Amino acid sequence: MAQPAPETGSDGKLVWASDEVIARIRQEVTPEPSLASRVALAVLAAFVLTWPPTFVVFALATLVAPAVTDEAGVGRVALWALQIAGLTAVAAAAGAALRRSAEAEADPSPRRIALRIAGHALVTVACAGLVLALAGLSVGRYATLTAALVVVLHLLPMGVARLLFRLRRRASASPSV
Repeated sequence: MAQPAPETGSDGKLVWASDEVIARIRQEVTPEPSLASRVALAVLAAFVLTWPPTFVVFALATLVAPAVTDEAGVGRVALWALQIAGLTAVAAAAGAALRRSAEAEADPSPRRIALRIAGHALVTVACAGLVLALAGLSVGRYATLTAALVVVLHLLPMGVARLLFRLRRRASASPSV
């Protein structure tokens, strides 16, 4: 039997794998998180990423236009923000429990991203509408506050992310000097 010929160009030097190969290996090696840990992470992230911006929006609305919040105090506004964050966390827990796996989220399409943002915006509208309507605000007032929340929680971060993505893409496309 003939011995296989050694690979040409193999001088004992290391050959680095491409990013795609590394990502594929990482995906195969990294264990998928359990359902309980996905739900816990979703609840924590939803609460932490919702409560502070919601409180800031409501506090600023109270300072700038007190009539929009029926001249609510800081404590009442903080309670509203806490309730909205709690409802959002419950919705995030349900979403994480119903989602099949984290593997499907590895590289989502732009359409899927837009649908996800729209879904999250609808959850924000529903949670804020419920809390603010039960707080006794009129439809116009809670519509104004809800619109401000959607802008701050969803549209503004999406715009910033797109801007950063474009800047990163331009930086990588331009030749280094």
